[in-house]
Amino acid sequence: MAIQTIVHFEIPASDVEKLSEFYRRVFGWKFEKAEMPGLEYWLISTGPQGKSVGGGMYRKMDPEERPRNFVAVEKIDPAIEAFKAAGGSEIVGKMEVPGMGWSFIGADPEGNPIALWEPSMPAPRPRRSSSRPSTH
Repeated sequence: MAIQTIVHFEIPASDVEKLSEFYRRVFGWKFEKAEMPGLEYWLISTGPQGKSVGGGMYRKMDPEERPRNFVAVEKIDPAIEAFKAAGGSEIVGKMEVPGMGWSFIGADPEGNPIALWEPSMPAPRPRRSSSRPSTH
C-alpha cells in the first residue's frame, strides 16, 4: 500500500467570523467564502499554493462536530473497506463532491473523526528535468 497523506482539513465553527479571525491573527491564514449549495463554507489558505495543506471552515450543523483531516487515497471503495475492517466506523458514507472527487467521513476506534478523499483527477506529476543536453 502506498503511503497516504493528509491533503485537506476542516474546522467546524459555531461563530465562523470570530473563529476565522482567530486563525487569521494567530497564523496569518486567509479565508474565502466558497459557493456550495446548502452549506456555508470558507476555503482556508494556510500558505503558498503547493507548499501547504489547504482547508475549510463551515458553520457547525451539530454541536458535537470536531475538526477532521482528509487523507488522500487512490481508490475510495477499498479504502473504506480497509478502514472498517480495521475497526473504524462510518459517520458520513461515501459522497460525491461534484467535479472534485469522493469523500467518506469516519471515526477511528477511539472516536476521532478522519476522512478519506479520492480526487476525481489525479494530481499533476512534477516534470522531470532531463540531464541530457539538447541536440536541437
